[in-house]
This record gives sequence, C-alpha cells and structure tokens, in this order.
Amino acid sequence: MATAQRLPTRSKSASQAEGGPIPCPCRPSCEGPREDCDRTLSTPQRLFRGSQSAQEVVAALPLFEGIPVDVVNRLLADSNTIFRRRNTLLFGAGDEADCFYIVLDGSVKLFALAQDGRESIVEIFGPGTSFAEAAMMSVGRFPLNAEVIEDATLIRVARRAFLYTLHSDHAMAYRMLAALVKWNRRLASEIRDLKELTPWQRVAEFLLAHTASVEGRAVVSLPFNKEVLASRVGIRRESLSRVLGRLRVLGVHTSGTDVHIDDVALLRRACDKAG
Repeated sequence: MATAQRLPTRSKSASQAEGGPIPCPCRPSCEGPREDCDRTLSTPQRLFRGSQSAQEVVAALPLFEGIPVDVVNRLLADSNTIFRRRNTLLFGAGDEADCFYIVLDGSVKLFALAQDGRESIVEIFGPGTSFAEAAMMSVGRFPLNAEVIEDATLIRVARRAFLYTLHSDHAMAYRMLAALVKWNRRLASEIRDLKELTPWQRVAEFLLAHTASVEGRAVVSLPFNKEVLASRVGIRRESLSRVLGRLRVLGVHTSGTDVHIDDVALLRRACDKAG
C-alpha cells in the first residue's frame, strides 16, 4: 500500500504550476464577471474551442443541470484546461480549496492516509465527473488528497468567478446545493454499505455495478489495477486475491484486468442472500 513518504511532492502550488487563475477579462480591479459584461465569454470560448466534447461533458454534469449556457460561461470565467501525468498529486488534505475539477479524460482518486501511512481510496473519478466542489464552496480546505492515476485532462474551475456568480443568483445556488446534497447522500450510503458488507460482497457488488448485464455471462474490464480496486472497496491488497479466489465458486474468474462472470444473476442472488 502507498505510504506518506511515497506520495508525489510538489515544488510549487497547483495555482502556480498552472499559471494562476485567469484574470477577469473586464479589468484588473473587477471583482468578478458581471452579468452585463459582453467579454466574460472569452475564457469559456477559449476553454471549449475545438472541443465540443468538453462542452458536452460540462453540460451533462449534475451540478450544471438545467443551468443556461450563459450562466455556465460566467461560472467558468476563471477556468482553464490542464493536463496532468499519472501519479501527479493535484492537492493534499488541508490545502486551500481554491478550485474544483472536471475530468475530461483519464482518472483521479480521492484518498485518505491512515496514521500508519496506509492509503484508503474514497472515490475514483473518470471522464464526465467532477470533484471537490463541496470543499471549495463550504469548508475552504480540501479534506482529502487527490492524485491522478491515469494521465488526465481536467478543467480546473477557480473559485473567484464561480462564487461571485453564485452570490449574484441565489436560485441557482440553491439548485447546486441540492446537487451536492444528493452526492453526499450517495457517499454516506456507500460508507454504510462498506461497513455492513463482507469483503467478498464488496468486490462482487463493485463488479455488478460495472456491468449492464442482468443475466448470463459478462466481462468487466477493471478501470484501474487491483491494488486500487482493493483500496476502493476497503480491503487490503493481499486480501483481494483471497476474495477473488472465493468468488471462483460463484463463477468469477480473472484474466489480467478483465473479470469474467459466468452468471450475473447467480452472483447477484448470492450477494442478496448473504446480505
């Protein structure tokens, strides 16, 4: 398992590495993009230029659901795209939460470190997801660490323009708050499940969640290596091999990063019966 000593270090802050937030296009003294400013679109246009997929990713995020394009542009007026290599630490627990991130491609893990240095993965974010919004909009400090686990292209959404726009539109702020509450409920439910399920059930439920099949055979391609999977479901790496061995009697076999399920319905029934 990873230790605190093995974590990547940063010679300078994330904002310094990325050149800092993009200044307001109106004037240096502007506190934030004004609703009647016809130049506030310049940053989002530059962000999305030549990349329709990026625009679609943002529009599909639950956080921006139902929000007009012009308002999204104002929210993202201080945003920019960044590329980060695998094993890059985006932020550490306790760092100032001056932004949040949208994943365009690649993947990022949120994790905590135990006192003995062991790593516990809380969540993994892939393309079309966002993370750290709650920290930026509430406590102001990141409660967890975030590290790139597959080379990633991200949108870094800086705090200034985002919060300025929210302060000017309370209805939209409440809508976003509802989206964050939904996310927190899902996370709380997942934590509760981890405490109640046995290790083999956790792995089985993870596999079932990653296949659209309801019966018959299925192949699940793991989105990350087995060490990450073990931490993701809250077990030790050495325990994962034993768990996968136990699942063979239920028709689950591994081949590299692929997991073959002989009978999805059988595996689901076994999980339900054990629960």
